[in-house]
Amino acid sequence: MLLFFHETIVQILDIFMSMGSPRQWVDYLIPDDATSHNLVAFSHSGSTDLSDVTKFDQLMVEARAVLSSAEFGNVVDISLKTVVGALIDDIKLQLGENNLLSGMPLARLLPRVAQISPLLLEDPSNNRFIQIIRDIPEVELFFTLLYAKTPTS
Repeated sequence: MLLFFHETIVQILDIFMSMGSPRQWVDYLIPDDATSHNLVAFSHSGSTDLSDVTKFDQLMVEARAVLSSAEFGNVVDISLKTVVGALIDDIKLQLGENNLLSGMPLARLLPRVAQISPLLLEDPSNNRFIQIIRDIPEVELFFTLLYAKTPTS
């Protein structure tokens, strides 16, 4: 039953990550607006007059570029699937081997998931799931490369 549940959650994640245009989910995090388009046009023009562009606008465009990148999408995909695996492991510990072998109706499994869900939102400094994500080699590499490319101005 848990294997089926795990596969179902992964399928939902795959659908979410591939909905609409590439990385459409980024629009939920950083709205696309006219100021951002002004900054993109500014950055391609070679001009040095930043009068119409604020640092915040520049930061928003740069953040959108990172979040829209294929590399970040890959890191999110790996991270979400790893956390789902850890959640399934927690559920296995809660239920015990006997329940897993005999099967469990989905209606009894969902409340267990609901009980575990608040753990995902705990204080980041003490969050086991955040630590799991931090320890993923692809995540470490992504952020190492990202910060290595970040200008220090």
